[in-house]
Amino acid sequence: MRTSILLFCIVVLGICLWLLLWKGKEHRAASPQETALATTNHLNQPIQPQAVENPQANAGNTPPVAVPPIRINTVSNREATLKQFQKKWQTPIVFYGEVVDQNTNPVSGAYINFDCNDLSPSGTSYYHSESDENGLFSIKDIQGMVLGVNVSKEGYYSYLPHGDNFFYAGKNQNFVPDANNPVVFHLWKKGQGEPLVGGSFPPGMTIAQLHHDGTPVELDLLNGTQVPAGSGQLKLELWRDISDMKKQPFDWKLQLSMPGGGLVPTDEEFAFQAPESGYQPSIVIDMPATNQNWLGEVRSKYYVQLPDGKYGRIDFYLLPYNGVFTVGSSINPSGSRDLEPK
Repeated sequence: MRTSILLFCIVVLGICLWLLLWKGKEHRAASPQETALATTNHLNQPIQPQAVENPQANAGNTPPVAVPPIRINTVSNREATLKQFQKKWQTPIVFYGEVVDQNTNPVSGAYINFDCNDLSPSGTSYYHSESDENGLFSIKDIQGMVLGVNVSKEGYYSYLPHGDNFFYAGKNQNFVPDANNPVVFHLWKKGQGEPLVGGSFPPGMTIAQLHHDGTPVELDLLNGTQVPAGSGQLKLELWRDISDMKKQPFDWKLQLSMPGGGLVPTDEEFAFQAPESGYQPSIVIDMPATNQNWLGEVRSKYYVQLPDGKYGRIDFYLLPYNGVFTVGSSINPSGSRDLEPK
């Protein structure tokens, strides 16, 4: 009897020990190798089709629609994206340029600065060149995405003092070089110049705004200041539809007036010689919301003739949305039409 009890206890103890060992194996944490393998297998295995039930479809006994398998491979996609991204910065770059003066004569010995966004450690590589006796220059055998070109020469004004940028990749329409049609850069040979007067309005970091209801703002162009109504040479008036400030485009209209004088629009690169005639007492920019060429800002340049006959030019900027504007004026107090600064 005692022996039977002892055997029974031994059997029960063995069963308990086996259960403990089995439970431990079941809850053992997977090794890093097993985890990596499982993750890789998961990422590279297609997700099996799942039946998507549509209650309305099922009401008509239409079978469920099976979603096609989607393969997920995060590592491969990431590498492909990186290669595609890097490829843009490895675009071959070739550029042809030409430098001319105000009379379209070639300018030799102009200094050319190139800066190219690329895969160099700093992200930008710099190159230098000079225009030849025909005013021509070029660069090739480099790679990048954007090429900046700056042209300058001692004794000349540059129309683009900060240079220009040319995109070779990354945009819908990228620059295409043409040896038979080089990009033209204009320089203006400095003359004696004139002691011009004027200024920038508003001065410093202040902000000037036009009212939306046509309330006039008048400026004294000789010193770049705002003056009381009836005492300025330039009058500005803005009308803007404010019925819905979130609407864009919106109706707006601007009138620039020179009482007793006039304005002539110009897009000349160097506005250094005012015309003798053709001045208008006022210019209106009417911009209804229905205009297919609607503008949300204005950047314009005008020759001006003051009531006393003096000549000058103004650079005008307006943001119609809120009426913010700036005016830069350069007036020759001598009465000469020469507007080149001294």
